[in-house]
Amino acid sequence: MEGAAPTLPIRTARPAEVVFHLGPTNSGKTYESLKALAATGSGVYAAPLRQLAHEAYAKLSAELPPGTVGLSTGEEEIDPQAPILCCTVEKAPMRGQMLVLDESHWVADPDRGHHWARLLLTGEYRVMHLISAAEAYLLLRPLISDAERVTVINHKRLSRLDVLRAPVRPAGVRPQTLVVAFSRKAVYAVAAELDRHRPGKVGVLYGALPPATRREVIERFTDGELEVLVTTDVIGHGINVPATTVLFAETTKFDGTELRSLRSWETAQIAGRAGRYGLTGHGRVGILIGVAGLKPSQGLLVAGAEVARGDATSDLPRRAPRLRPELEDLGAFEAVDLPEALTRWMAWARAATHNEAMTADDVSSLVLRVQALLPRLRGPLGAAGDLATVWRLVNLSIDYNPPRRTRWLVLAGAALEHAVGLPVQPETVLPDVPRGGSIEEFEQAAAAARDAQTLLRQFPGVAGLSSDDAAWVEEECAEMIAELLPDAIALGRSGKCVECGGGIAPWFTTCRPCSAPAGRGGGERDRRPANGGRRAAGRAAGRTLGGGRGGPRERARRG
Repeated sequence: MEGAAPTLPIRTARPAEVVFHLGPTNSGKTYESLKALAATGSGVYAAPLRQLAHEAYAKLSAELPPGTVGLSTGEEEIDPQAPILCCTVEKAPMRGQMLVLDESHWVADPDRGHHWARLLLTGEYRVMHLISAAEAYLLLRPLISDAERVTVINHKRLSRLDVLRAPVRPAGVRPQTLVVAFSRKAVYAVAAELDRHRPGKVGVLYGALPPATRREVIERFTDGELEVLVTTDVIGHGINVPATTVLFAETTKFDGTELRSLRSWETAQIAGRAGRYGLTGHGRVGILIGVAGLKPSQGLLVAGAEVARGDATSDLPRRAPRLRPELEDLGAFEAVDLPEALTRWMAWARAATHNEAMTADDVSSLVLRVQALLPRLRGPLGAAGDLATVWRLVNLSIDYNPPRRTRWLVLAGAALEHAVGLPVQPETVLPDVPRGGSIEEFEQAAAAARDAQTLLRQFPGVAGLSSDDAAWVEEECAEMIAELLPDAIALGRSGKCVECGGGIAPWFTTCRPCSAPAGRGGGERDRRPANGGRRAAGRAAGRTLGGGRGGPRERARRG
C-alpha cells in the first residue's frame, strides 16, 4: 500500500450550466425542474425516497410517449435504459444530459449525504437542476464550482399557510388532514383515538410499512377513501398529497441518538404538506391534543410554519457534505488490506479536506463489516473472498445496526457459500410469508424480503433464488398488511392503562399506581414500560388479526 495515497474525486467534463431552485415547500421547485427535464428529453431525476421517484415517474410517463421514462430504485426497475430515468440517488448514473437532483439539502445527511456529494462532485452532466431549501445553497455551491454558468431561481410558496390558534381535539379533526407522530406506537395510539370518531376512515403511514403498502395508503388518502392519515415524518420528504391541514400530535422525536425537540427545518418540511398548490386550497397547521402522553408545542409549530412560508430562515444543520471512498480510492490489493486501507483513507481524507467544502465520511461501519467477514474467509470460503467481492458485500445497503446486524452477515455468508458451490437453504436467504400473525410479523418478513432482494440483485442465484422471488414475498406481506391495517387501527391502544383505564402515554401499558408492587405507593421509579405486558398484548392482537388463517402462500397451495 506504500505510495497508494487517495485522491479527491474530480470530473473530466464540467457542467455547462447549474440551475439552483431554492425556496420553501410548495413553491413549484420540482414542477419547474421536471418541465425542463421533459423538454430536454434525456436525463435523470434523482430523489432520496422511492415514493418521490415513483411520483416523478408517474408524472413524466403521463406526459411523454411510452418507453421515454424509466424507473430505478433499490426495489424495482422499469425500463432502466429509457432516455429519462427516475431513480433514488444511490441508483443515479454518473453522467448524462441533464440531472434534476431533488431535496439536495440531503447532502448534509450524516448517513446518506455522501451519495449526493459524490454525484455533485463527479457527475458529468451538461446541465444540473438542484432543488433545495435556500439554507443549503452555501453547502452546495462549492461542489459545482467548476460550472461554466450558475443560475439561481428563488421560489416563493404558492399557497397560504395559516397557523390554527386553538388546539384541535380528536373529535374536531376534519377530512383531508395529516396527523403527525414520531414512533410506530404513537402513530397507532393516535389513529385508534381518531378512528373512534371516523371509523374506517383513518390510515397510517410509517417507515416500517413495505413500499407497496405505503403507496396504497397514499392512493387511498388521495382518492378520499381515507379522510385522515396519521404519519411519521416520512411524509415531510417531498411527498405530495391533497391535505388541507397538518396537525402535530407531538413535537419531539428520537433521532437515533437522543429524544429531542423538532428543529424548525424539520417542522417546516412537514407543515409545508398542508395546502398543496393544484391539489387543495390554502393550508392550515396546528397541534392535536387529547391523546394521553403526547404534548405538542405550539411555539415549535409557529417557528416551523414561518420557515415553511419562507418568512424565516431555518436551523438546517451546518454539516459539511460527506466524502466516501470508492474501492479504487483505497490502494488495497486483498480483502485483508481493507480495514487498514479504510482507516488510512479516513485519516488522509480528513487532512485533505481540511480547507475544502466537504469532510471525510466516517467509514468505521465498513471496517466493522470487513472485520466481521474476514474470519469466514480463512476456510473454504476464502476462494470466493476476492477484494472486489468483499467490497460489494460490505457495501450492500442492508441495515447493520443491532438487532439486525446478524442478518447482513448471514446473507453475506450465503453469497460466499454459493460462490464456492456449497448448498444454501432457501429459507436462510428468504423467509416464507408468515402463516397468520400480527402486522409487525409481516413487516419484519417484508423487511427480510427487501434485504434478500438487495443481495440477489448483486449476487443472483444464491440458494436458487432470484430477486423476483424476494419481491413476491414482499408483495404478499404487503397485501396481508393492507388487509390487517383497519383492524389494527381500531384495536390499537389509545394510551389507556390496561388495569384501570386511566390515560397514559402509548408506550406504557399500565399507570404508576397499577404497576406498583402490592403495598407500595407507586412512585415515579415504579413506572415502567412493562415489556411482558406489551408482548402478551401483541400476541393476543396477532391471534385476533391473523391467527389460524394461514399465509398467502399456504392459501395459494390450498386454492
